[in-house]
Amino acid sequence: MQAWLPAVRWGIGAALVSRLALLVWMAVVWLLVGEQLGIPVGLHTDPVANLPALEQPVQRAILGVWRRWDASHYLNLAQNGYRAEDPGPTVFGALTPLGIRVFDAALPGGIDLAAMVYATAACAFALTMLYRMCEAYYEDEDADLGRWSVRVLAALPLAFFFSAPMSEAAYLGLALGVFYAGAKGRWLLAGVFGALAALARSQGVMLAGVAGLMLWQESCARFPAWPERLLDLARRGWPLLLIPAVWWGFLVFRDGLGLPPLEEVYRTRSYIFFTNPLDGLLLNLRYIVKNPAEALFNVDLWALVVSPVLFLFMLRGHRHRRAPLIAYTLFSMLLAVSKINWAWGGYDEVLYSQSFARYMLTVFPLTIWLADVLRRRSRRVRAVWFTLSGAGLVIFSALLALGGGAP
Repeated sequence: MQAWLPAVRWGIGAALVSRLALLVWMAVVWLLVGEQLGIPVGLHTDPVANLPALEQPVQRAILGVWRRWDASHYLNLAQNGYRAEDPGPTVFGALTPLGIRVFDAALPGGIDLAAMVYATAACAFALTMLYRMCEAYYEDEDADLGRWSVRVLAALPLAFFFSAPMSEAAYLGLALGVFYAGAKGRWLLAGVFGALAALARSQGVMLAGVAGLMLWQESCARFPAWPERLLDLARRGWPLLLIPAVWWGFLVFRDGLGLPPLEEVYRTRSYIFFTNPLDGLLLNLRYIVKNPAEALFNVDLWALVVSPVLFLFMLRGHRHRRAPLIAYTLFSMLLAVSKINWAWGGYDEVLYSQSFARYMLTVFPLTIWLADVLRRRSRRVRAVWFTLSGAGLVIFSALLALGGGAP
């Protein structure tokens, strides 16, 4: 446990600093702008959710600013559960609503406060696991890479989503946990982490393949013959079956409640369809070409360009050019680009992959690579990056408080 203390200090410390800074900043933005403009506190909340009323400006400034986009659906699920009469939110995994509900049962103050405490704990968990994963997987003995990775992740322009009552922080921490456990050769733990990740977000199922690849590499290094490798893979890799099993169990749970299939809910409630990644990429590029002025100020479309570029740069570094990291990054990007949105309310106008930038927050190999690059640069370069990234964080978190920004 002694080895965990620095990671826990960094994880909890960074999460609390981030939470306090965002709490003050977003509250000020709301009180000075949002409250004066009369922006509805339940801007993105379905009325059938029947969330508690926030009567006072201070309540809206501290709690209401987080009732945005998908967070409102998670709050709905945490309070009301999965309901056949309200199928829209039921595409989301059960881990985050369940976590919020546990905190709500243990704490006074209502569902919004419980969600804030849960999100802060999930953020601390993710940052702690990032630190430990760098130590274990990258053999970062002096923890310098771990510390820089925590700094860079906490300062990303959309890092406020890690403090929102959503699945980003929990999923990231659990995905990192799979890599950490795999690096330690603890495959049962890797299976548990992966299963919880699949319960947090559907794309967590891919962690079964990523963890299997890690185990296969280890088996190849230990045994020269194929039969021995396959036997070792079966003997030690069976816990990884927990990952698809839990996801299948979630689908059975939904079916038992009489809920429509996920694809139908995405199509009819969120106006989303899925296609193969190549067609998804072409649809996104077509939108950029047709709407260059909008693309210039669209964070999702910027991320669509920047993320593959960072990935190619990551491949140039021997330390980061590892098959499991490549697989996780590539699968994450391909899954995100395959999700395409129609214009809200119809099926005539095809848009682009909304939320792509938010999905890239959990692609930690890019963050670790960026941290590795920055820590080797001059103080001036680092100061410029943190200034620009921090400015983005200030701007986008303010937009979120006012009901705009990246969905």
